[in-house]
Amino acid sequence: MKRYRVRFARSAHEDLDRLTEHLVERSPDRAGDAERVIRDAVEVLKRLPLLGPQARDQDDRALRELLVPFGTSGYLLLYRVGPGFLVSVLAARHQVEERFH
Repeated sequence: MKRYRVRFARSAHEDLDRLTEHLVERSPDRAGDAERVIRDAVEVLKRLPLLGPQARDQDDRALRELLVPFGTSGYLLLYRVGPGFLVSVLAARHQVEERFH
């Protein structure tokens, strides 16, 4: 089975930085755990890029969301499966946030 490459857009990196900063302020001992579960989710996308459902509230039907459980809630990754075995992670948000930034 061919493995996909995963690329993070600059906006997704910025989102992850924002989420990590927030977690460090609230629970510094859990920040490393959050990074680990997100890395594990990215490994899943490399093998199963169509795992996530189509993204809600988005005009582009090619966009998908992957729920990354963490604690009592989790994170959502917004991504697109593109040509050439490439997955592009476009944004990330905490599950309780209203929408992607």
